Amino acid sequence: MENKNLISVKSVTQALKIKDYLTKKGIRSQLIKTPGGSANGGCGYSLYVPKNYAKAVELIKSGGVM
Repeated sequence: MENKNLISVKSVTQALKIKDYLTKKGIRSQLIKTPGGSANGGCGYSLYVPKNYAKAVELIKSGGVM
């Protein structure tokens, strides 16, 4: 299943840090188990961003949280 609204993370700690950061920026996200497991050797969790996905990715990269 391909879902372009998922941001794969390396750890649950990183996921929670990013989730808090996005919330402060007004973007909702949800921590979920990565569908089909973790292909990148990470923790098996992703952040689901239902709206403003592109903006979320931009904020994460520019904010240095990933």
